[in-house]
Amino acid sequence: MNRAIRSYLGLPDFHTYLANDPLNMPFDEEVPICDYRTMDTKEFFNEFVAKHRPCLFKEYGRLNAAYENWQNETYLREKASEHIIYAERQTNNRFAYYTEGAKRVYMTFGDFLDKFQEENKTYHYYYSFENPPGEMMHDYTLPELMTDLFDLGILTYWHGYGTITRPHTDSMENMMCVFEGYKVFWIVSTYDRKFIYSGYNGYPDNYSPVEFYDVDYDMWPLMKHARIQRAPIMPGDCLYVPAYWFHQVESAPGVSIGVASFFKTYHSGVDLM
Repeated sequence: MNRAIRSYLGLPDFHTYLANDPLNMPFDEEVPICDYRTMDTKEFFNEFVAKHRPCLFKEYGRLNAAYENWQNETYLREKASEHIIYAERQTNNRFAYYTEGAKRVYMTFGDFLDKFQEENKTYHYYYSFENPPGEMMHDYTLPELMTDLFDLGILTYWHGYGTITRPHTDSMENMMCVFEGYKVFWIVSTYDRKFIYSGYNGYPDNYSPVEFYDVDYDMWPLMKHARIQRAPIMPGDCLYVPAYWFHQVESAPGVSIGVASFFKTYHSGVDLM
């Protein structure tokens, strides 16, 4: 795709193409609230997917058994305590694969839950980028609005304690549903990419060094032009995040559990290539 972008449009890559807002997409000052009960697939596609607009679906996640079951730690232990997981380990609660000290370790899910009980933590642990463990996998059903439009790329379970991610972007359409605690997404349109210092000073190209949730505008003056949206996801809510939108995720200070369903990307510009 990047080769086609360079050949036909004279731009270096697909990210730059999007940053130029080639389709003059609308922008919402606040993330719209959507009702899964009344919105059909056609409306979701035309008003949000095709226009690359995030959308917060209140109570959509309550259709899953996970909403009732995953707020009960006894249930989690009964269903998956002996399941071997691959957790991220870090010396603080800031998780990103490229940060110093980051490591992935094997442990049982029961041992992982025990780590949250430690008062003086030497390490912080985050279970991510894998399916829900053990029999818990049966508690989650993919959101129908997404499966009607896209092919699933990867299903990921996110379970941590007071975690804050680094601002980054993903190349797939994402529906994040929260079942325990809460998550706050601080999101920036891909069209504002030129203001957020992505790839700055050795950072990966899809990461930004700026704290979206607490911007230091003296250090990062271009951020004054970036339009930051705040989307709180409470238990039972689901947030649609379009592909290539930058986001930083601030989780509840206690335990939080969510599932992100990543689907293969739709972008109208791709159809032109």
